Amino acid sequence: MSTETQEVIRKRFVYNLDALATVPEGSNSCSVAPSRLLSGETLETGKSTTRGPVLSGSHVHVAWVVKPRGTGSKLHTHPNEQFNYVLKGTLIADIDGQVLRVPAGHVIHIPAGMPHSHVSSPEEDVHFIAAKDTRHGIVGPPVDGKLNGPRALPGFGGKAENEWPVGPNGELVAQSLRVSKEKLRYVYKWDELDKVPEGPCSAKVLPAGKVSGKSSSFGAALVGEKIQVGLIRKGRGSGSKLHTHPNEQFNLVLEGALVADIDGQEGVMVPRHHAIHMPAGVVHSCVASAEGDVQFFVAKDTRHGLAGPPIDGIEDGPRYLPGFGPKK
Repeated sequence: MSTETQEVIRKRFVYNLDALATVPEGSNSCSVAPSRLLSGETLETGKSTTRGPVLSGSHVHVAWVVKPRGTGSKLHTHPNEQFNYVLKGTLIADIDGQVLRVPAGHVIHIPAGMPHSHVSSPEEDVHFIAAKDTRHGIVGPPVDGKLNGPRALPGFGGKAENEWPVGPNGELVAQSLRVSKEKLRYVYKWDELDKVPEGPCSAKVLPAGKVSGKSSSFGAALVGEKIQVGLIRKGRGSGSKLHTHPNEQFNLVLEGALVADIDGQEGVMVPRHHAIHMPAGVVHSCVASAEGDVQFFVAKDTRHGLAGPPIDGIEDGPRYLPGFGPKK
């Protein structure tokens, strides 16, 4: 068998999030929906302006998406939960009778069945990562049942019936109903998750710290009903020993690059703005490249925790690239 043929049949675990205009050829580890409008065929027959590619595993969806400024989704709901991590710009959310701003560096949690709406602020387009469990697809139906276009801020070209209303004080008025018995926190700033926030939270907060004894991973996480997400950093040349876990995982690289061993493939590069998918039970290891630290967003289902046991059964510290690690 030629090397070229071997490469064709080798399973793909890494996906270029900026270039998913078509489904990659060959054997893919997950389902790939190329970049498109995520709700309806057109803006006239959908409910949202959100656009981007979606990777779907057995238990987790992740989407790499953009909302044009001043526009977004109508009030809608879905039977799966969702986390949105904002990379650029600001989302304005309508949820649980509250109007909440979600700037870059923040994440919003939407519990399953919670009516909500997201619109980009008027200043710029919003880029964000969406993570959902797979009890439902990536989009949910509008509360009013009408696929008649997106929600928009005043002056941004939306249909009159879908324009977000503004109160006498010039502030946006919440259209979602208050469903919680007490005012919950839904928006979290990653940089402030070195401790559990005060007051009732929609998700369980795991404060920033070392993820496991077999890895250099450090970061905070939010745990929902069916999915958990985290913002993780690994120091250059360091990472995790070969390990496995009974839940699946997506890592979306935001800074630097990962070098992965996965399912018998060694030295697989995962550069910036690429995702690596680890199906449940697959043996893998991820190390930050020698060029610099790496930061990535992780999404996993909650059948297991954030860390899995090393293959050799020994939690004796991180894995290192040659030339890195403690000096003897």
